[in-house]
This record gives sequence, C-alpha cells and structure tokens, in this order.
Amino acid sequence: MNDPFADPDGTREEILGAAFRALCAHGYAELTIQRIGDEFEKSPSLLYHHYDGKDDLLVDLLEFLLDGFEEAVSEDELSGETAGDASVGVERPARDRIVGYVVAMSRPGAIDDDRAPNGRFLRAVVELRAQAAHDGAYRDHFDRSDRVFERFLERTVREAAAEVTAETPDASEVGPGSIGDDPVDPEAVAATVQTIATGGMLRWATTSDRGWVDGTVAGVERYLDATLPRVTLEE
Repeated sequence: MNDPFADPDGTREEILGAAFRALCAHGYAELTIQRIGDEFEKSPSLLYHHYDGKDDLLVDLLEFLLDGFEEAVSEDELSGETAGDASVGVERPARDRIVGYVVAMSRPGAIDDDRAPNGRFLRAVVELRAQAAHDGAYRDHFDRSDRVFERFLERTVREAAAEVTAETPDASEVGPGSIGDDPVDPEAVAATVQTIATGGMLRWATTSDRGWVDGTVAGVERYLDATLPRVTLEE
C-alpha cells in the first residue's frame, strides 16, 4: 500500500499522514502523540490544536481513508485494471475482483495493487477495530466502513453475476453441490464475502499460521461458483 499522504494538501492531510506513518510503524498500542509528532514536519502543538487526542486523530484518519475509497468507487477507479506489460488497461472479471478482495485481506502483499493494504497497516486496522468494542466513535466508523465495502461488493457481485449470465445463458442448470433453484440476494452474497474477508484479516493479523489461507480462498471460489448463477440482477 503506497502512502496515501505522499503529496498532502493542507495541514489536515499533513497531520493525518504523520499519524498514518506512525501507526504503521508502531501499531496502536505503542502509538503516542509524541511519535506522531516525530513524523510531523511542523510544530507538534498543531496536533493538539486540531485534535483532542490520539483516538480522535485516528478516527479522522480512518474516515479520511474511507472517504477516499468511497470516492474511488463512485468514480469507477476500482475497475480492477491489472498491471504488467500485457495487461495494462485490461479490466479483470468481476468475480476475480471479489476473490482478490478476500486475498488482499487474508494474505497482504499477495495482490499487486498500490491500494491493497500491506501487513503493517492491516495489523493496525485490526487493533483499531478492537477499540470499537468499547469506543462509540470507532464503532460508528466501522459500522460505516462495513456498509461502504458491502455496497462495493454488492455492485461487484451483480457485475460478476451478469458476466456469468452472458457467458452461460443456461447458467441456471448448475451441477452437483449447487444451492438449488432459489434466487440469491446480491446483498447477502456481499455480506458473506465481507464477513469472510474480515475474519481472514483478523486471523492473519493475530496468528502465525498461514495454512488456512489457500483453503479459505478456494472455499470462496466454490461459493461464488454456486451462487453467482442464482444472483438476482434486478435493482
């Protein structure tokens, strides 16, 4: 994940950039205003002028990053274009983008995308998410964050289902292990994928075992194979 504050616009972004770098370097537990100030090129007193404390600053950092993601989604910047000499400008199938999202959250660094979280930031997010258990401001943020990501996933699920329908007009005739003839709500698929991805992020950040990752990704792929042909496309 590239530093989103490499070219800050104004004092707020300079402060948030300092908080981002300090958070990635030290994690939540070891983060102090002093350490944020060490990353800030201006007087550390400005931190207290703009924020009441560490948590107030970190919630604003999370909100800023989420705003950027939401803006990118609304402007179709996350169409899944791949890197590499032969594939620049080639949009990845929507199904691959869903799987890639789970991979990015469960195996940071595996996705070649400047926007994908690296391990240090992912661990920090897990620490911050834990604060939501007893801090209303963090809880409000992660409530909003889950809604934003689920809307993104829902749209991508609809795109993936449309791709399946276009490629296989008789996709309703699925084989053994299918979920039957019942239609599938795209919102439910998005919520399931988001829950798996969040669980993968938590497990990756809090254990040293990595043997579960491949099986989890394969399970997500099987789930999509079974559900995408049944997803209702009507808004």
